[in-house]
Amino acid sequence: MKGRWIGLGVALAAIALVAIGMSLGSKGIRKEIFAQAMPESYFAEFVRIKPDLYQVSGSTYAFEREFARSMILRTPEGVAVFDTFDTPHMTALKTTLEAEFPGEPVRWIILSHNHLDHTRGSDVFPEAEIIGHKDVNTLVSDWPKVNKDVAKVTREISGDQTLTLGGIAVEALYMPFSHSSTMYGFHIPSDSTVFAPDMMFVNAVPPFGFPDFYYPGYVRALDRLIAIDAKKYIPSHMDRGTRDDLIAFRNMTVEFQDVVEDEFNKIDPEDFIRGEGLRVAIRSAYDRLEPKYGEIHGFNDMFVPKFGRHLAGTYLGY
Repeated sequence: MKGRWIGLGVALAAIALVAIGMSLGSKGIRKEIFAQAMPESYFAEFVRIKPDLYQVSGSTYAFEREFARSMILRTPEGVAVFDTFDTPHMTALKTTLEAEFPGEPVRWIILSHNHLDHTRGSDVFPEAEIIGHKDVNTLVSDWPKVNKDVAKVTREISGDQTLTLGGIAVEALYMPFSHSSTMYGFHIPSDSTVFAPDMMFVNAVPPFGFPDFYYPGYVRALDRLIAIDAKKYIPSHMDRGTRDDLIAFRNMTVEFQDVVEDEFNKIDPEDFIRGEGLRVAIRSAYDRLEPKYGEIHGFNDMFVPKFGRHLAGTYLGY
């Protein structure tokens, strides 16, 4: 019975595509297919996460809103915000801090890396010191049309650093050749808490194939955070999680790469160039990965770009 319903669904989909093609022409149907490749529900799923400031451990808090989550450190000398994401996120945080921590100024904003989806909105607190890697300003300045609400880093750092913010030590852990050349993870030893920006996705596939990562270095970064064995871990996106969730994400990332490398090694070089082997490889990779990961968020929405990213990285060595 199940197979009959699936067959009926495929037939109806085919009829619908034919009808659209007749009305729109070949170019029109092509555009419609491309539009369907942009998943509506992938990000919309997280609209359910309402603005919330919650205590993680001791002086460490987190502020979440929809897709994004900042780490917040409350110190005797003021508040530190780790990653700002965008102006709506920071405006909501400002309103919340004024209500929850009245009279406690935001003294520091720490940017984990240069990517604009983590640095926009950093100008909402103009009196704050902005801390980030020494190359963040240069890289952000390369995008003048879309960086209008990004504040300049005023305290540049490089390599591993211990930041003392209001008397609380924060280990800034440099993760080169991972997700960015300016990438940091953060560990607060006194609260046994790790902030894992873009290095922890809970029961989810990262968006659009996670194009901006160097696979070997990225896995080294994940392993470094896991090895800390902190009691609390804070992801920068999607749902809350634990160290076990970080381990699961790490293992999925490695398994996906292993499967792609295995399929890559089966492709004849000439078939690779012509594309015939790529279609065989993506079908086989899907069959191998879907039974284990098919139910996690974004597996089907993001499978094609993720496969393409891993395959391109395997071909080029990045």
